[in-house]
Amino acid sequence: MIDNSLEYDPTEDITNILLTRDSLDEIDNLILSTRKFKLQLSGEIESKAEEEETESKENLEEDDKVKVKELMDKLMSEYTITRETSVHTQENIRKLTQGISKLDNAKQNLTQTMSFFQNLKIMTDCYIQCKTLLESGSFQEMVSPYRIMYSLAETTFTTYKSVSEINKLLTAIARLKADVFEKIKAKYTGLLRNGTLGANEGDGEDKPNELRDGACELLDSDQSSKSSLIDWFIGKLLYEMREIFQIDDEAGSLENLSRRYIYFKKVLNNFHSNLEKYFLPTWDLPIHIASTFIDMTKRDLDMLLKREFHDKSPSIDLFMMSLQETLEFEKYINVRFSKMLNCKSKLSTSFEPYLNVWVSHQDKLMDKKMLGYMSEGKFPENTTDSFIVPSSADIFRNYRTVLSQTLELIQDNKDNKILIELAAFFTKWLGLYANKILEPLILPDNIEIEDKEECAKYTVLVVNTAGYCSSTIEQLEEKLMEFAPDTEQISGVFIQTKSKYDDLAARGMNFLLNRIIAVELSFVWREFKNVDWGHVMIEDYSRYMQTLKNLLRINRNQPEGKDQLMLDFILKNFNRDIYQWNFLDKVINLVLSEYLSSILKMLQPVPPYASPNTPPKLTPSLVVNIGEQLSLDIDLLKTVLIQLPETVAGDSDSGSNSTSMKRTKKRIESDIDKLLKFTKLLVAPVDVPETYAETYEQLTGGNDDSTIWSFTLSLKALPWDINQWKQLWAEYKKALEVRKQEEKNIDHSLLIMDWCPKPMMQFQTNICRIQVKEWSEFVRNDLRIHPPARTIQRATKPVTQKPRPQPQENKMAGLRDLVSSSGIFDR
Repeated sequence: MIDNSLEYDPTEDITNILLTRDSLDEIDNLILSTRKFKLQLSGEIESKAEEEETESKENLEEDDKVKVKELMDKLMSEYTITRETSVHTQENIRKLTQGISKLDNAKQNLTQTMSFFQNLKIMTDCYIQCKTLLESGSFQEMVSPYRIMYSLAETTFTTYKSVSEINKLLTAIARLKADVFEKIKAKYTGLLRNGTLGANEGDGEDKPNELRDGACELLDSDQSSKSSLIDWFIGKLLYEMREIFQIDDEAGSLENLSRRYIYFKKVLNNFHSNLEKYFLPTWDLPIHIASTFIDMTKRDLDMLLKREFHDKSPSIDLFMMSLQETLEFEKYINVRFSKMLNCKSKLSTSFEPYLNVWVSHQDKLMDKKMLGYMSEGKFPENTTDSFIVPSSADIFRNYRTVLSQTLELIQDNKDNKILIELAAFFTKWLGLYANKILEPLILPDNIEIEDKEECAKYTVLVVNTAGYCSSTIEQLEEKLMEFAPDTEQISGVFIQTKSKYDDLAARGMNFLLNRIIAVELSFVWREFKNVDWGHVMIEDYSRYMQTLKNLLRINRNQPEGKDQLMLDFILKNFNRDIYQWNFLDKVINLVLSEYLSSILKMLQPVPPYASPNTPPKLTPSLVVNIGEQLSLDIDLLKTVLIQLPETVAGDSDSGSNSTSMKRTKKRIESDIDKLLKFTKLLVAPVDVPETYAETYEQLTGGNDDSTIWSFTLSLKALPWDINQWKQLWAEYKKALEVRKQEEKNIDHSLLIMDWCPKPMMQFQTNICRIQVKEWSEFVRNDLRIHPPARTIQRATKPVTQKPRPQPQENKMAGLRDLVSSSGIFDR
């Protein structure tokens, strides 16, 4: 069987085991036995390997322990030897350098001692030199040694005060410094007494230099002495003024405030002329003098104003006079010192608690000005620059002055109260100005116009002035809001006033449109009505259209005169481009709506509808002729209207003018196209319902309003044949269904009928009153037309539109500069 030798050959055993056929039945047992033996053998191998590994590790650990111990013993031996060597070496080095260290300390001590005695000698020599120069009064020569002595005494020898000799020398230096200060003060005392150095103190032009470049330079070394001398000198300089202008004396009262300012100016000028040359410029002595005077005067002003307003009836004139004089003095100081003065506060701040008096005083001044505005002429002397009421510019110039002065007074004060009071003051007088000056210039509706040109001239003046005031109010509001901590309170004050001026401008526009231009155009519509439309010859433009062309003619080069047309006159006198374009839009609206209204009145059927007793007003063939003549007239109307924006734009290269012209021309072309489509509907045949439905759908953009559809048929003078109407409606409904299926847009507007809706509403009312049952059911059930609401108002007159804000570059020249990009209220 299995041999344990390395030369074992398993072939022989396998042959013996599988020798017979029956042995194949035991193959599974053979495999199982073989697998068990294999596992047993693997276990023995692993066990043997682990035993060998354990033995190997034990042997290795024993060897390592021996080696580590030997290595540690060797390292400790080497460390001990190295430490002994280091200690021995250090001791040798200390013995070698001990003498050198003592030598260095001795050298350092010797150097410090020599420096000390050298500085002591220098300080002593400087002291002796300064004492000698002081006796002779030679400050300029004394500057250099004095600075050296003072520097050494303050820095080098302060730590040696314990040495009695050093302390005595420092005490002598301090006494010398005091003597220098007293000597300099004595020199300036004589200077103040005589205005210049006296003869007993020496002559020559070097005396100012002696004090300026000598005494002042000496004091520059000691800031304490310098400040003391400046304060003493200013006190002496202003002593006489303090004595004169005491607040308990008459000279120190508010009535004599101007004398106090004048006296100080004399003191300042005298100092500049006679004394300033004796001081260094870097001392800025004039600024110190002015600052001291302002602080002193402010304390007096606070007390004087408190006393004045403690009384129940203070003098407003005295307050205003004092305030004005103070503002002028501050302006003088700012100019004199180029705003470099740095005092505790400005004199004018004393008046801040009483600024309500300032506003009350402005009320009185504005009352007088308002009386002057009412009596003076309303037209400017030079109309080439602007066309506004001159007093409107004057009132805003006054406002600018008041605002500037108030802002100067409040400075950085964040109290909103005075600004709100000021805003209320502005709005009060602006409201009165609008009511008393501008509003009376617009002719009331119940007064007949006698001179159209004069009336138009005044009304244009109001529109221009109201627009100018409105835009300037915005600037005033913005300027106040810059300084107000609560901007909402300021903005709310001006809303009503600005709205008043905007309403005035709109009223003026409506007056010019409805009572000037509309009256002139009424002759055109009378001519239209008088045309014999029953016998129209389609050969040339109608007479009424020629008249309209003449009335809408604009000639910018034509001088003013009796032959000037009102439209030309009005547009020429507007001082802002936005007003010209706005009014031109209104005129175009008026012409188109009145023209359409005249056409509809002529074509609309006579009620009652669908009645055999009502004769037809027109015939379908006659309406076709009228429609063709209207198409020809509308062609001329387009030419006339297109020329208007081109003429208004003129030769100007202004971007806004060019844009406005393009916009207006595009709008005219669009409206004329709508009119032409309407005339095409008038001439479109209704014999074939399918064809008419297609034509109507194309011309109206698939409009689905049955009222407009019915109204158009009535204008075509279609007989009240219910079958024909039903057939036409059925075909059009089919056309609308096709349009919906093709996902085309459906027009829900009133087309051009919204220009003048009254005729269509009359038609709507009349068709709903038809008494014939079949017609009544068709109108109600098929067409779904209902009576119009009674609240619908007349819309024959164009709706008033507020002038749109104009870009800065289009504002008026001359006086127009007052509202230019810089603004009248820019400081």
